[in-house]
Amino acid sequence: MKTYYYNILTMLAIVLCGLSLTSCGDNDDLNTDQYGNEVALNVFGPCPVLRGGTLHFLGSNLDQISEIDIPGADPITQIEVIKAGRESEITIQVPAEKCAPGIITLKTAKGGVIETKTPITYREDISVSKVFIGTENNLTGNVGEILTIKGDYLNLLHGIIFADKDTVREDEFIAHDRYTIQVAIPAEAKSGKFILTDLAETPTELESEDAITINLPTTSNVSNVTPKAGQTITITGVSLNQIAAVKLNGAELTADDLTISEDGKSLSFVVPATATDGEITLITKSGVSIPAGEIETVVPTDLSVSPTPIKNGATITISGKDLDLVTGIQFPNTESSAPATVNATTVTAVVPVKAQEGDITLSLANGKTVTVAYTLVKPTVTSFTPETLMAGNKVMIKGTDLDLVASVTFPGETPVTASEEDTKITATAIGTVIPTAAVGSGCTLNLKNGTTVSVTGLTIIASTTPAVNNAQTKGTIGKYVTVAGKNFFNVESVYIGTTKINKYKSKTGESMEFLVPETLTPGTYDFIMVDHDGNQNIVGQFIAVSAEIDITACCVNQSSISTPFEFPVSLTWDDTGRFRIQNNVTPTLKTMNLTAGKSKLIFYKTASGQLQLNDANWGTYQTVEDWNNEKTIIEFVLTQNMIDWITGAQNDGWSNTAFIVQGNGCNITKVTVLP
Repeated sequence: MKTYYYNILTMLAIVLCGLSLTSCGDNDDLNTDQYGNEVALNVFGPCPVLRGGTLHFLGSNLDQISEIDIPGADPITQIEVIKAGRESEITIQVPAEKCAPGIITLKTAKGGVIETKTPITYREDISVSKVFIGTENNLTGNVGEILTIKGDYLNLLHGIIFADKDTVREDEFIAHDRYTIQVAIPAEAKSGKFILTDLAETPTELESEDAITINLPTTSNVSNVTPKAGQTITITGVSLNQIAAVKLNGAELTADDLTISEDGKSLSFVVPATATDGEITLITKSGVSIPAGEIETVVPTDLSVSPTPIKNGATITISGKDLDLVTGIQFPNTESSAPATVNATTVTAVVPVKAQEGDITLSLANGKTVTVAYTLVKPTVTSFTPETLMAGNKVMIKGTDLDLVASVTFPGETPVTASEEDTKITATAIGTVIPTAAVGSGCTLNLKNGTTVSVTGLTIIASTTPAVNNAQTKGTIGKYVTVAGKNFFNVESVYIGTTKINKYKSKTGESMEFLVPETLTPGTYDFIMVDHDGNQNIVGQFIAVSAEIDITACCVNQSSISTPFEFPVSLTWDDTGRFRIQNNVTPTLKTMNLTAGKSKLIFYKTASGQLQLNDANWGTYQTVEDWNNEKTIIEFVLTQNMIDWITGAQNDGWSNTAFIVQGNGCNITKVTVLP
């Protein structure tokens, strides 16, 4: 047998266990170190000590001890220093043999000698002579069979630890005396060596030399290897009452989920919905995994759909077997969702408007999926009225299931889609205006699910009506703008709202470049082209915008107004980060045509903080705060008072300053004026 001793925490704890620490002298202190190394021994113990056990020494500077001699034994130099210094502790292992009672001698590395005043004494050795299960010489058995341990002083031991599991205490022993321990092997026991313990606070523990083998459960049959969720699987075998849990791929069953026969020959459980294909693993109470066989879970089969084809928005029925396993349904081009109804033979769901043709995917709780193909109803066109017409005119398209259509695209140099405003759609008809840029034959129906249907039977003659390529044209007031389109040779005049365009730089059949009149005010207008017959054609919208004038060059240092200010700048409330806007620097603010309540002073920024605008006499107009950095532009609408400072009608008497700008951390990159 091998003897192990664990964690002697304190000598007092050992006293409580019936052992003792022994003083080495009458004064509880002895120093016979002739070299003056201040090595002292106070106590040692336990005493009596078990042969092969651990002996502790407490004192001062005992880490200097290099050898300990016990009567009858060879010198001991394997010394473990638990604690060094003036309050020190060392331990040794007492030899299992060749040791006798008597005085212990401790020696330092420099020749110092310390002897104990009291002798070491020994406990009687606990011995184990024989271990067997059931009959002698047998080390293999089952849970519940009797393990017999023979030896001497076994009455000093009060528990057995089977392979790192909970201790079986002596009140569960079948027999227990000086010479014998008998115990039923617990279900939690593992094969291997076991440990005998006295259960003391600092226990004496003896590990068996021989390992025992505990027979594991065995399986002979799985009743259903192709189960459906909710069905019962029964496993037959031997010792199945040792099973504490069952693992499946995707699910785990605890003891409460298992039904085990009293004789341990059968184990049953209901297959969870989340279980999928794979191994059945039985977990014993001792934690051992035992494979029991593989299963392949049922999925729905014999699938069919009705009606077929089906229209988006209608309810589809999927028929088959085992459809009550379905938890989700997904149509092509849509997200998975829950079915409307589910039972063993049918699943129903509304076909989403966005669903496309293809395979419907049915998903199960265990992650498996099955698919079934389906087809969709497509819109059909039966007639066009008229069948031939010029672009720009109305057409009536009749047919069936046209309410599946989202829009209609007509051919041209570039395919062009009829505007939503000009298009009305019902299940049997579509009325729309063919865009003036269209030309060719046929059209394309753009369905709500993202697919298209090409249709023939329509002829579109190119329009002579002027048209532009973009529904909105944007131009800067006082600057030239280029407009692209078609049939511009038929244009006699162009209007933005009621303002006629008078100055052209160029004009062809597909392009014109003209000056946006300066008399326009910013805004959105009808864009009108008048043909040679005087017909007005609204070809789109024209957005007139004012041109911003960059006045960053007009910004000078606060402390040196002859020095241009460098951007970007992080504003401050002192001269290190504030600047003046001068009215006499090119571009000259004084000469700008500014209007109170309309013109703007604009600051572009990239950081959070404050911006304060002052006049040249430090009068504050406004302080703008943007601590969350939500703005990239700060605009000030100019008042008449502000314009007076720009024009010089008001001044500070010594400079040409229109405004002073200061603040806190607001990072300014550019300053402009919008007249």
